[in-house]
Amino acid sequence: MALKFIETKKNKKLTRRDLLIGFCAALVIVVSLIFPQAAYGETFWLSFFLFALFPAITIIFILKEPLKNFGLARGLPRPGIIFSVITIVVFVFANYFLLFHSKYGGQLSIPTFIINSFAVFLAFEIFISLPLHFFWEVFFRGFVQLGFEKKMGIFSLPLAAVLQSLLSFRANWTLILLVFFSALAAGIIVRQSRSVLYSAISLWIISVSLDIMIIRIAHQVAK
Repeated sequence: MALKFIETKKNKKLTRRDLLIGFCAALVIVVSLIFPQAAYGETFWLSFFLFALFPAITIIFILKEPLKNFGLARGLPRPGIIFSVITIVVFVFANYFLLFHSKYGGQLSIPTFIINSFAVFLAFEIFISLPLHFFWEVFFRGFVQLGFEKKMGIFSLPLAAVLQSLLSFRANWTLILLVFFSALAAGIIVRQSRSVLYSAISLWIISVSLDIMIIRIAHQVAK
């Protein structure tokens, strides 16, 4: 399958739309970095308002554009599914190698309260992790990447990945790089499918598989 390349205008002058998207994106990043997130409940609601609700309101009432322009649509299922499957397979194997065959796996962690209860694990992955991945994709891949795509072309993809990685700057380099490369992969999915739905599901599946691997290691250590 050939990759799609979006033609961009030669005009380098920033438009009112570009400035609005840039200002709103910068505002969201700054607020997210400033506000403390000591618990997953705080992370969930802050992410909902900053990364999902605020961009949606901005798109509808300020930019006055349809949400589908920013990836909130069914998009193109065939490339979405194909690139999602490729991404999932690559990252599951990469995470397996990282955890079981490298010295860096110990730098990754998960919430301790999901380790010893399958019901809690399932509830966390479905009601916390899945929505969070969707919120992040709405903002970084939809609002930022697709929002700047007309002006920046393919370069809006690494821009969104870098901005998302900034939110993990307090973490170790293993996690930062994992976020960055998974964000790049998600950006390719969205660029091909024109929808954030496929990338959100893909990253969630990768996240769940990673959590399962870490739980397995924790149980082996505990024995």
